[in-house]
Amino acid sequence: MDKPKLGVSACLLGHKVRYNGDGAEYRNLTRTWSHHLELVGVCPEVGIGMGTPRPTIRLVKRDNQVHLVNPKTGDDFTQQMIEYAQLQSDALINADICGFVFKKDSPSCGLERVRVYTEGQPQARRNGTGLFALVFTTLHPHIPVIEEGRLSDPLQAEHFLARVEFFSLWLNEGKMGWSADRLMRFHNTNKLFLLSRSPSAKRDLGRLLARAFDNGDHPENVALEYMTAAQKSLDVLTKPGPIAHAMERVLGRVSSKLTRTERQEMLDVIHEYRRGLLPRSAPLTLLRHLVRRCGMENETHSRFISPTPLSLGLMAKV
Repeated sequence: MDKPKLGVSACLLGHKVRYNGDGAEYRNLTRTWSHHLELVGVCPEVGIGMGTPRPTIRLVKRDNQVHLVNPKTGDDFTQQMIEYAQLQSDALINADICGFVFKKDSPSCGLERVRVYTEGQPQARRNGTGLFALVFTTLHPHIPVIEEGRLSDPLQAEHFLARVEFFSLWLNEGKMGWSADRLMRFHNTNKLFLLSRSPSAKRDLGRLLARAFDNGDHPENVALEYMTAAQKSLDVLTKPGPIAHAMERVLGRVSSKLTRTERQEMLDVIHEYRRGLLPRSAPLTLLRHLVRRCGMENETHSRFISPTPLSLGLMAKV
């Protein structure tokens, strides 16, 4: 299977496209995770024809609407950016990207708490979203997104990359065309993964599929509705409790082939993870060993036990 493609603000790849002519390389992406991901750089400001270096631009609220402007000259880039964002967003979707990492604080790419200035007021409010990011996320809410600042937290990085992997599997599964059976199979394969990340997601998404097919909806439309709802439910950072519960579910499947001592040892390790005394990699590694030894390997177990490749080095930090 091809590497998942990840859209990235180009400056985070080290490209010298920032307003001051510098880059802002995020090395975890470019040097640690790039062996698993295909990175696609995008700089919206260069994309609309602004040079490098260039004057700084900002979000300005005027007549209850937010504009993207050069504060020194008054030049307004709002319409240019909206048109570019619409075209580039569609191009990225057609290129099969599975997620996007945006540059924080950017008036074009920031996802949250971007400065918005109001005419006549010297102080900005941090309540905005970069214009390119706003258009992209509005048009494509089924694509997982994050700012690079949050990726410095291993928990958030692992969770985001698990969402990207989940989307990549959905994209590859759908290349042969969606059907009701294919969608149900995908859902069942990922049921433990979903249960561990968002306890209500498995049930809610199952109901979504049942309702849509009872209504006779087209499978391609149902697939998009499914992924949009799934990514919305996965937008909340996972906690140890649901993950430990999913581990116990897997243990229950293999318990009949274990001794009482082996089962208790596994339960103890899960409990220590739940209490924060062990990293997630400890019970998952032991669980993987037991599942293999008992001949109980299947896609559902594998998706939960290895939601991101171990080679990314994140499981030992969460």
